[in-house]
Amino acid sequence: MSSSARTRVVQFGLGSIGLMAVKAVLGRTDLELAGAIDDDLKKVERDVADLSGLRRPSGIRVSNRPQEVLGVKRPQVVLHATQSGLADVFPQLSYCLEAGAHVVSTCEELVFPTVRQPRLARDLDFLARSKGSVVLGTGANPGLVMDTMALVASAACLDVRSVRVERIVDASTRRESLQRKVGAGLTRSEFRRGLSKGTLGHRGLLESVHLIANGLGWDLDKVAEKVTPVLSPRSMKTEFVTIRKGEVAGIHHVCKGFAERKEKIRLDLQMFVGVKKPGDQINIKGKPDVTLSFEKGVAGDEATVAMLLNMIPAVLEASPGLRTMSDISVPRFRA
Repeated sequence: MSSSARTRVVQFGLGSIGLMAVKAVLGRTDLELAGAIDDDLKKVERDVADLSGLRRPSGIRVSNRPQEVLGVKRPQVVLHATQSGLADVFPQLSYCLEAGAHVVSTCEELVFPTVRQPRLARDLDFLARSKGSVVLGTGANPGLVMDTMALVASAACLDVRSVRVERIVDASTRRESLQRKVGAGLTRSEFRRGLSKGTLGHRGLLESVHLIANGLGWDLDKVAEKVTPVLSPRSMKTEFVTIRKGEVAGIHHVCKGFAERKEKIRLDLQMFVGVKKPGDQINIKGKPDVTLSFEKGVAGDEATVAMLLNMIPAVLEASPGLRTMSDISVPRFRA
């Protein structure tokens, strides 16, 4: 592929997911890394390849001046991986759109933003349309396993009565930030305090319920969420945390969507250290019933990076505006 056909990309956010994305982009012949943005002063001015564990320099140095990078480099697409809340990332997304770039983001609330932030979602959609750009929230979960895959599986049905998705994740195989986000190593009282402050727990299950409902044309009457800690039956240790017997190993998060007083959607997420049988399963009750299983489960970190890259062609093809995974072409790898 000639260099003129390559898509110019800027990576915004260089946490573990962002650095994995950088490494993946640098290994692709269809993508050109044009810049890297992060506000961590320990990373600023360093070669992004070095931060990603690559031996060969990329010539791309990290900047904490997003408007300058976006204005000079003029990327076609920004891969965005910073925070979970739309209110927190709205200024960052605005910088990208003002520069005329499309955005593919791991921001969990962006997967279906009208649920928690309807005003910001309207503003973002207006700005994207005015600039001829697309904004998309995606990832492994939310974005694929517990929502988009259920919608794809429903294509085999003449009718759908209910959708149930169960995802069981061994948190010990995941990055440090996720292990700490699910409360691994905390006491029950520390977990309760973190959950009430919003610093703990998985973000995005509520968005996934609404994405499924919207994709299937269902109007929900009520959505109910419950998050409980999973306590460790023994002392355990991961690369990042130490968990004593009786302390929190992770979370059990259930979100249900109801229509006409019937449970139509149930998303059951179990994410903790010490899982014996990880896996993902989608069960659709309909005509006919459909069951879709992923043995050992979808690897969340790798799949999140894959979704960032694999949605680039779909975003380039989509109509301008704020889009969800049910608005655009079926996600897939493209050589």
